[in-house]
Amino acid sequence: MLKIIKFQFIGKELDEQMEKTVKTLVIKYLGKYRKILVEDYISKNFSKFMGEDRLLTSEEVMNLLQISRQTLGRRVKDRVLIPVNPEVKRNYRFKKNDVINYINRKELEND
Repeated sequence: MLKIIKFQFIGKELDEQMEKTVKTLVIKYLGKYRKILVEDYISKNFSKFMGEDRLLTSEEVMNLLQISRQTLGRRVKDRVLIPVNPEVKRNYRFKKNDVINYINRKELEND
């Protein structure tokens, strides 16, 4: 994680105050830019998150397709998207290739 480099300044009290200030600023920065930092990390490490053999969760599919849980449920009911565990009612798992094929079909329909 983060390492804070300790410097010897004027005295112990100032060092402690400086360390406290740096920690506060780091926490504020991370809070403000957390979403950007996470998106940047995922984009740089996309292959780790989207390996060929990996199954996608319902949440991941909803985020990829920008749809609600109800819409995902309708897609499953209409057999447009077929989960690998259809007996489950809420936490479906989908093959990555099936979702990519669905996205490609939707793009072709929109052209």
